This record gives sequence, structure tokens and C-alpha cells, in this order.
Amino acid sequence: MRNNSTLTHSIFICLFTFTSLVAHKDHSSKPKMPAIGVLQGTVIDSISSSPLEYASVSLVELEHNELVTGGLTDKNGYLNITEIPLGRYVAVVEFIGYEKKEIGPINLFPGQGAGIQHNLGKVKLNISAVNLEAVEVVGEESTFIQTIDKKIFNVGRDLSSAGGTGTDVLRKVPSVDVDIDGVVTIAGDANVTVLIDGKRSGRTGSGRRGNVDHINAAMIEKVEVITNPSAKYDPDGVGGIINIVMKRGALDGFNGTVSSMVGEYKKQNLNGNLNYRTDKFNVFTNANYRTGNRIGDGKREFDYIYPSSRDSINTDTYRKRTPNDFGMRFGGDYYPSKTSTIGYTFDISQHNETTVQKFNYRDNTINPSLLGNLETTETDDGLHMDHVFSYENKFDSETELLKAYISYSYEVDDVNEVGTMDSDYGANFSGNSTKASEDNNNFTASIDYENNFGDKLGYEIGAKATIRDFKKDLTYLQNIYGNDYEEDIYAAYMVTQYELTDRFGFKFGARAEQVKTFADLKGPILTANDSVNVLTYLFERGIVEGPYDPNYFKLYPSAFLLYKLTNRQTIQFGYSKKVNRPGRRTISPFPDNTLDITRLRSGNPYLRPEFSDVMELTFSNNSRKLNLNLSTSYKNTKDVIMWWDRENVTFINSAKLNEPDTTIYDTTIYEIMTAGNADKSVSQNFSGNIMYRPMPLASIMVWGWGWNSFQEGQRVDGDGKSRGFGFGGRLTLNIPTIARLELSGNGRAKMKISTGEIPANYRINLGIQKSFLQNRLSATFKIDDIFNTGKFIIDTDSEVTNALTGEKYRQLMYAERQRQKRYASVVLNYNFGKQQKKKWSRGNFSGRSGGMGGGGMDMDY
Repeated sequence: MRNNSTLTHSIFICLFTFTSLVAHKDHSSKPKMPAIGVLQGTVIDSISSSPLEYASVSLVELEHNELVTGGLTDKNGYLNITEIPLGRYVAVVEFIGYEKKEIGPINLFPGQGAGIQHNLGKVKLNISAVNLEAVEVVGEESTFIQTIDKKIFNVGRDLSSAGGTGTDVLRKVPSVDVDIDGVVTIAGDANVTVLIDGKRSGRTGSGRRGNVDHINAAMIEKVEVITNPSAKYDPDGVGGIINIVMKRGALDGFNGTVSSMVGEYKKQNLNGNLNYRTDKFNVFTNANYRTGNRIGDGKREFDYIYPSSRDSINTDTYRKRTPNDFGMRFGGDYYPSKTSTIGYTFDISQHNETTVQKFNYRDNTINPSLLGNLETTETDDGLHMDHVFSYENKFDSETELLKAYISYSYEVDDVNEVGTMDSDYGANFSGNSTKASEDNNNFTASIDYENNFGDKLGYEIGAKATIRDFKKDLTYLQNIYGNDYEEDIYAAYMVTQYELTDRFGFKFGARAEQVKTFADLKGPILTANDSVNVLTYLFERGIVEGPYDPNYFKLYPSAFLLYKLTNRQTIQFGYSKKVNRPGRRTISPFPDNTLDITRLRSGNPYLRPEFSDVMELTFSNNSRKLNLNLSTSYKNTKDVIMWWDRENVTFINSAKLNEPDTTIYDTTIYEIMTAGNADKSVSQNFSGNIMYRPMPLASIMVWGWGWNSFQEGQRVDGDGKSRGFGFGGRLTLNIPTIARLELSGNGRAKMKISTGEIPANYRINLGIQKSFLQNRLSATFKIDDIFNTGKFIIDTDSEVTNALTGEKYRQLMYAERQRQKRYASVVLNYNFGKQQKKKWSRGNFSGRSGGMGGGGMDMDY
């Protein structure tokens, strides 16, 4: 079960060497012609006759069916390609959101009724009809693309995320949000799977839900959101899948980008991207460094109201987090033939974060000795490495595709926490420390194959093995407590799709999984009465009750129906079964904080996975200027995992013998919050986004999402109901020769939860960009959270039963937290190299369209 890093590295080297030695036929040789040809023309919209800037024109040489050169149109739609080798060509004219046009043959020869110069004249492109492959682009920078199965957000020139992290990028994606703790949600659902380039990565952490704050925004090319994926995908993520696609280099020749950000609170961010691309290979690398202070404050106020008494614990908090993050990715793609690709990527990142927290305990009627000031300093030093080896082959076919990859991820993380208490009543301590070390390994092997039976029927099959091994050692009061967790998942799937007509099709399939898990806790064991404090008591209890080895087999079906109402309107219904497996944090009995014992939180190793039946209905209406997308979903979940279970632990501090034969105990009652399984949950979610481009110089995006849920269970607090609504938007204005302006915002309306409410909150960002040197150099000034309103507030009122006395009491809580105060920054970005993108993809002229052969139906959901 344990992964051996040396063995894994050897496997990668052997596989790469073996595959590279596989024989592939080279392109047939051809004489080299003088590069003196010229191609000109103008590309315009067929309806409005408006020029199309950045339209791509690719020249494909007919005799050998190879892409030779190409170019992009300027702001007037004008094209001028020079130094073209003489020959016979087809010109492929493309622009996202429009139908592709092929013009040819074009003869670039002196004499014979031709010539070395050719003018295409005015090339009119038609808006794409909304079919099952259609996309719709809004905004002059092609910022957002809506397809039938997914939403694609191209980071591009997005101003508010410039110089930021993956958190800043995801907050700009419709229906996606990242809360103050870094938890990613889709339409309010936090059960989201975060992938990098379609795979789990150590860069997002080893937790079940990914942390995107260690990803530099400048390294991200686009973000894909799939709200209800088919059985082809892992069933994790009831709320959906977010796939972050990293930059790999899509520009011909040698190209690069360097960017730098400086801002308030000593913020600095430096990033560089390089790539070199030819017809046979592509090599890329990118690196980044980030530092700066993230400062926030808040407070916690608790009231415990009994029939005859009232207690209070009130605390003011302050936190300053200073990251020092360095990351690097490099790799390449080799093209042995026109249809196959061999790729390798190595990703390494190191983080060193220091977090200083201050707690001012200004009121504590339960334990007055804790009044005073506690200051903790936490250092988090970690390193992760990812290796990914991939292979893809399209077999000169419209429908056949083979994809396989092997990945290995290794992560180490050391966390040290030191605290000093200055008590008003003498309960002082200095230098109390806790050390936690993690050593995590993740190995994945996957293979997928798809093909068609005839023109109407297609199928996809695949298999995947995932082997994870997590180790955590916690050093507390000079004792070492170990937590080992292992998880093996073996899966296979088959999906079938059938196109009944040009308008109607369906897709169904199933995924089978065998899951093996094992958790073991190690450390010194004493009797409960001999435990040093409540924390060692919790450690020892977890050790005695272990080990834990829940294993299970599960089948995950999926079914989808898709109907094209008109050329511009589609409707889709989908069903799938999903799982939310307990994360290591929710099953570990070790408390996540050993210094602030006024609020203890400990995991539950007996948690069961929660299983959900998800049904979703979506509607899309697309045009060049307006795009509307609406969706609603229904989720029925069993064994819901919730942090609601409370346990009162009475810890005996000391015992004194009193005459005659009686003992007086000095005790303290601690409230422990832990996770548990509720009976079931039913939720309805909805989301919608409108994208409007009133003119070429302006674009508007507005989106909203919400949910309404109900939980049932004997231990559910309050009425078990929660509901909320979120919103966001962006306005982009391009003022020619002056600047580019972007105003964006997102937030949530007042949210009802089972025990109270979360008041409304919002944040607004402003960015202004000016370009120089023919758009190679740009300067961006931005303000994050203009009105300093990005705070999280929660207000609850719940009824709790004292486990010792059976007495019922009310617990009131009011808490505020701010992750980052308002700050201003300046970003400089410089592009160098050829900066010419190859729009013609490998295999375009080998016939593959990516869909079913009959009607072009692509149901990759």
C-alpha cells in the first residue's frame, strides 16, 4: 500500500522511454519552396458587417495536408500574412462563436493565371447555430464560453484576478464562490471536486475538497465547470466538478510572458511563462513567487442561557497571514504522428506561511481563569511534487479516441504552533507548542476509449485506479500521536450515447467502484483519570477505539436527455448518483487546534459516506449578443455529513480527599463539536447567467444562484432548513487608445440556516488597464473590495441539551471574520516572442469532429 517514490520515478522514466521508442511514420519529405507568398483579406460579421478582430486564418498545404502558417486579423478585421512558401493551400478562417469557413484552393505560384499574392476580399462569417457542439462567446476577449455540457471561463485579460490567486479567478466564474475559509461552492453546494488539468493535484492540497489559494492566477488558462457530470467522471462532488486548466503553451515558436504585482500590506507577486512550439513538439515552463500580508479581524460572542442562569464567552480576534509561496511547472508534448500526442508534466511548489493570531478573551463566566490575551504563531512549511505522463491517439478517425495517463503526487507538510497566554487571573503559559507533520502519496492510473457503432450509436469505456496514503504525526507535550489513513479506489465505467434525430439524443451509463479504506491511530495510552488534559483524553480515546476499516462497493448510474428546440435553444435533463466521502479532517479524532481550547472541534472516525441522487434541468438560449442559461436541480442525499454533534466532556483537574471518606473533584466541562450523519437532506438549487454585449466596446455579465434545503435527523439543530441566494456580475468597457475598465462584484443575500442566519455580504472590485508598445506591455491598477465589506457574519440561536445534567439551554452565537482587508495594487505584464496562436488543431483535416458521426452530436457531459 505504501508508495515508494524511487520506484514510481523509475516507472515514469521506463514508460516514457518505451513509448518514445514506438515506431511512427514520419511525414513524407517535400521540397522546400521559397517563402515569398502573401495573403490578404478582411474578415467581417455576415449580419452587421462589423470587423472581427483576432479572427484566425490558417493556411493548410493541400499536397501534404499540413498546417504551414497563419495569422490573426487586426482591430479592423484586416489580415496580412507574408513569407508564405509557394504552393497550393486551403485557408481556414475561424472565430469563436462563428461557423468555420474554408476557402480554396489558393494557388501561390508565379504565372499560370495565379501569382505570389492573393487577396481573399471580404470574408463573411456566419454566427454558429446552437447545435450540440455550439459555443457562445461574450465579450471581446472571449472571456466566457457556454457549451451544452460545461461552462468555460477563459482567464485571459481578466483585470480583477491579475496578480492574484485561484481564489480570485473562481470568484469571477458564474455560480462559483469561494468563502472566507477557502471553501469552493457551486450554486451554494460545497461538495465540489477541484481538479487541475482533469486530475487531482497536490497543488490543491491533500484534502477531499481542493484549496485553490496556492495556485497563481497567471498560471491559469481557463476554468471549466461541470455541474452534473456523467458516469465517465469520478462520482465525488455532489455539487459538481471544477477543472482548472493550466497554461501549457499554445503559441507557435518561442513566446513568453513576465508579470509583476506590488500592493498594499507588502504584497508582491512575480510570474513568468515560456513556451516553444513546433509541429513536432511543444516545450513549456512557468514559475511564480508570491508573498505579502493578509490581515483580518473579527469577534466571537457566545451566550449560554439556562432557566436559572446565564453564561458568556466573548472573544476579539486578529489574524495576519504571510505566505511565501514558490511554484514551477515544466513539461512538454511530443507529436509522433498527426493524431497522437505523448506528454509529460512536472509540477513542484513550496509554501512557507506564517500566521499570527491574537485572541482577547474579554468575558468568560464559565472559566474566568482564561480571561486575558492569547497569541499564537503558526508556521506551515510544505512541498508538493506532481508527475503526469499522458498519451492520446485519435487514429485518423472522426470518432475513435484513446487517452491514458499515470500520475504520482507527493506532499510533505510541517505545521508548528506556539502560543503564549497572558491571563488576568494568573493562568499564564509561554512557549506551549504543537507540531504536526504530514507525508502524503497519491498514485493514479487511468485509461479511456471511445468509438462509434455506425453513425448514430457511440460508446465510451474506461478504468481507473487511485491509491492514496496519508500519514500525520502530531507532537503534543513531548508525546507523538500518529494518524495513518489509506484509501484505494478501483473503478470501471461504460457510457452509451444514441442520436435518435438531429434534434434529440440520449446518453446513459454506469460506473462501478470498489473502495477500501483503513485508518489507524497510534500513541501513548493512559487511563482517562491520568490524562494530562482534555486534549490528551481525546487523543487516547481515538487510539483505543481504532483501527477503522470501512470498505464498500457501489454502482453509480447516469442518464441524460438532450433536445434542440430551435437552432438557438436547447433543453437538457440529466440524472446521476454521487458520493461525498468523509475527508480526513472530518474523521480524524485529533482536534484541529490545541491552544484555543474554548472551542474544540474533533472528527468522527465512524462517519459514513453520503450518497446523493441528483437531477438537473437546463435551458440555453444563445445569440451573438445575448446568451441566457438557466438550470435547476433536485438533490436527495442520505447520511448527510454535518458538523452539528455536540459532546460535553467533564475533565477532572484534581481530586481532594475530604473527611469522612468523601472526595471533592475540581472539574472543567468542555464542549466538543464533531461531525455526524444526519438521516437525509433534500435540496433544490438553481442558477442562471445572462451575458450581453451591447456593442463591440462593452460587455456585461450578470449571474445568480440559490438553494433551499431541508435536513432530517434526530440530532439536527433548529428546524433543519436552510436557504440562500448569491449573485455576481462584471461590466467591461474598452475605451480605444485610452484604457480598459472593469467593474466586478459578487456577494450573497441574507442566508437562512437551520440554527439562525448569515447576514448579506458583498465585495466590489475595480480594475483599470492601459496598454503600450503595440499591446505587448500593460499596466493595471486595481482595488480589491472597494468598500471593505468582504466580511463573514453568522448569528445563531439553537437549543442544546446538557449531556451531563439533561438540562436544556439556549446557545446564542454571533461571530464576525474578515479574511482580507481592502487593498490596492499595480500589475505590470509584458509579452514577448511571436505571439501567434495556432488555431488549426492537429487532426482538423483528418476528419475528427469530436462528436457522433451522423449529426455531429457531442454529449461530453
